Parts: sequence; structure tokens; C-alpha cells
Amino acid sequence: MSLIKLSKAIFTKPLGYGRKPVRIFKNPIDFSILRKEKWAIVGDSYKTKFLRVLSGSYLSTSPLSRAYPDSLNNSNFTVELLKFVTNGNWGYGAQNQSGGFTHLSGRYEFFKDLEIDINVKDFIASKHENSNIPYDPVKLEYLAECLDLTGLEDKFLTTLSNGQFRRARVAKVLYRDPTLLLIDDPFLGLDPVASQRVSNVLKKIACDVKNPTTVTIGLRIQDVIPDWIEKIAIVDSTGVVHQGGKSELRSELQRLKETFYRHHEEVKKRVSEQIQLDGRQILKKTWEQDPMIKMESVSVKYKGVPVIKDLCWTVREGEKWHVRGRNGSGKTTLLSLITLDHPQSWSRKIMVEGHTREAGSVNYFDANKSIGFTSPELHAIFPRDLSVFQAISTGYIVGSYIPPKHLSNLQIDNILNYLTMVELVDKKDIKFGDLSVSNQKLVLLLRSMINDPSILILDEALSAMTDEDVIKGKCLVDQWNKGCCLIIGHVDEEVPHCNKYIVMNQARNGIYEIGNVTK
Repeated sequence: MSLIKLSKAIFTKPLGYGRKPVRIFKNPIDFSILRKEKWAIVGDSYKTKFLRVLSGSYLSTSPLSRAYPDSLNNSNFTVELLKFVTNGNWGYGAQNQSGGFTHLSGRYEFFKDLEIDINVKDFIASKHENSNIPYDPVKLEYLAECLDLTGLEDKFLTTLSNGQFRRARVAKVLYRDPTLLLIDDPFLGLDPVASQRVSNVLKKIACDVKNPTTVTIGLRIQDVIPDWIEKIAIVDSTGVVHQGGKSELRSELQRLKETFYRHHEEVKKRVSEQIQLDGRQILKKTWEQDPMIKMESVSVKYKGVPVIKDLCWTVREGEKWHVRGRNGSGKTTLLSLITLDHPQSWSRKIMVEGHTREAGSVNYFDANKSIGFTSPELHAIFPRDLSVFQAISTGYIVGSYIPPKHLSNLQIDNILNYLTMVELVDKKDIKFGDLSVSNQKLVLLLRSMINDPSILILDEALSAMTDEDVIKGKCLVDQWNKGCCLIIGHVDEEVPHCNKYIVMNQARNGIYEIGNVTK
């Protein structure tokens, strides 16, 4: 029996009273998912819209065109949609898709406010403060083991790395035993080991003989399709253009990949030419040899347990470093020592631009005047009601989300130049919150660069972005050479070109791999 069946289905999004609804897909859709089938929905942003259709979102013009036949015989029938592009934030706000409101520094503070924070096992079990709902300890232990969360169950959610938080969200949705599980971009923001672990868990629950969960995932054209996926649906603005067995669609998938990479090169060429035209005057071409960042035997401990041990690391001007490592290995902690977001930043063993970080020698605002920064945490708390132009202008003021009252003509021109480079100048007056998530992240990248920083820190800056916006972001960073750049990213296609790397996997043991990027 079908879990969901679409029959000549047309879906619309209402725009409000007196306005004509907008069709989501141009053509009617015929599609069904049977119990135990394992599907991948492949495409661009329309894969996300199609997953929302399957989950019950949007209006169908005919009530009978979208049906859930299995729900008639199964009183426990549920559909769960998990989207990682809106990873949001931590705390109780993470119970929904929009996220919470904690700041990066909240990861490292000892005091926790239980009104906004929650421990990992409570989050997975959807157990709120003062709730009498009992845990299922067997299920919790099983999910923690499968998703490499063992030992983190009693930690506050705000202390997790981005990748650990994403795995906790997978555990949370699996804890509810959905009949039909829909996950968009399930491997977004995960290191290769964690990606394989999540894939294995999804395969295991989908192939469970006694109580299988029917799993459907959303993937981009260039993504590797897991071996356990049996069927593929390729979607675009018209609807479902191809559907069938994975082997049947192999040649079509290859054709789409080739088209994608050709388009990739076309966009790269176009944006690079625009950057050269509008941005040549802001690029610096001479480098100094003195260290911009120097750490000598730097260690970070939480309650006596090392996270970073005896790190000796030197970063010079002109270098772009790829900070590598598994989720939770200390990458973001390392960067937070530079931005002074970490309480243990104040150390004479840390020197930035020739100044030690010894307590009393420098303050947060002076230290960050020459640092540009963007991250998922910043994205989660950034004001949505500013215009795009205003959002970028806040980069001129250290630690502020309030637009400056007065901008010089040069500052105004710089903002417009950057917007022109990434083809967003026509959206300069649109509210930041009305942009797509991808465009929002691109705007925050521009914000990090607008004040001509000598240290540019990009923590997963290009993740959860459309392919075209990734290309634009990479072009900007690739041609930026005003100082040094530190980049965190797990997917090679989302990492701008780097000439150095440091691997943090054994940071807690004082072991680091440092070298030159060869490709």
C-alpha cells in the first residue's frame, strides 16, 4: 500500500487575501511512495519544495490529489520532514526549524540558563523542563551509539559542535519512529566519517525487517547517492521530470552532473570578471613575512579535560588555511580563541598581529577591528528586519548588528561594489529575512569582508548555499588577498582554494597534522 500518492496533483502557495496563489510546480505531478521503498529526490531548490509537498505542505487544488492511503489502516501513521538548510541554533528554540537565540560564546560558558538551554537527551526525547514524560532508555542508548553521541547525553545542547548538533537532530526525529521520514540534505555540515555514520543509520532503519521506516532523502545533483537508495526522482521547476530505479536513471544523472559542472565554470567566469572589474582597487598584492597569528603551546581544557593541547601554530600574511577535522574536534574552539569569544582566549601564549592576548593587554573590540567573521551561530542570531544594504553595513562596526548612522561615499560604494560582484545589487533594499537562506549567507560573507579585515575567518560560510551562490562566494574568497584567511568546511566543493591546512582530529592529545595543500 502507498504511504503517499500524488495523482495529477497541482500545488500552490497562498500569498494572502486578494492575491492570486502561486503554483509551486508548473505541471501536475503523478508520484507515489510504497512502504519500505528507499527514495532519493534529486535536484536544486525544487527538491526541498517537493519534500515539503510530500510532508503535507502547500495547498493542493484538489483535496483528493494528495493522499496518505496507509494512514487509513495505521493509527500511528506519521510523516516527519527534517531540513538541515535551516539548522538554526541551540536551546529550546531548536525544537522548531527556526532555531534559538544563543551566541557562539554560550558554548564555552559554565553557567547555563535552563529557560533557553536543554541537555542532549532531553532534546532527543522532546522532554521539556518539568515534564513527566518518561524516557525510553533503550532507544536513547541505541540512537546515541549509532550517531556517535555516546557521552554527550547530559551535556547542554549549546556545547555541541555544529556537526554534533545535526546528528542530535537526526536522533531526535528517529526517536519518534516516523512512518515516513523525509530528510533534506542529510549530510550537510558533516565530516566524511559522520556522513557515513548517518547514512548507515538511515540504511539500518529503512531495512529493518520487523519495523522499517520508509526513508526519502533530498540530494543535490552533484551529491553521491548512497548505495542503499533504490529509486530516484529528479525534480525541477516543472515537477517530477524522471522517476524510476537507480540503474535506469544512471545516464540521466551523469548528464545532469556534466551540465552542472559546465554551468559551474560559466558562473565562475562571469563572477570573476565582475570582481576584476569592480574590485581590483581593493585587492592588495604585497605580503609581509611577520606572523599574523602565533600560538605557542596553547591548551584549552573543560573541567580538566583537554580539547586542544600544546598547539604550536603560525599563520602568516598571504596564507589561506583549511582547518580540518571531524565534528567536535576543536575547530570552532580554535577560531574562537582568535576572535576572543572563548573565555580561555586571554593568554600570553596567543599573539595576533604582534600583540599578545594576555589579560589586560587588549579588549574585545580593539582585537576584532581587523577580523572579519561569519558562522552558522552568527547567522542564527542576525537581525532579520535589516535591509540587505544595512546588514552589510554593520560590518563596519565591531560587535554590532546596528547599522552605522553615517557612511562615507567610499563605504557606500564598497557595499554596492560587493553586491554587484555577486549579482545581488538589485536586492539591496529587500529585508535580510526575506532572502533565501543561501542569499542570507552570501550577504553575511560580504559583511565579513566589507571592512577590509586583515584576518578573515569563515566557519562553514558556504554550507547550506545553492550551487551558484557557492561559486560566487568561492570566487570572492579566492581573489581576496588582503591578509590571512582561516576556513572551516567539510565539503571540498564548498571550500575556497587554500594553500595550507591543519588537521585537528587528535587536538585533545596534542597531535596535529600541518602541511601544504597540494591540489
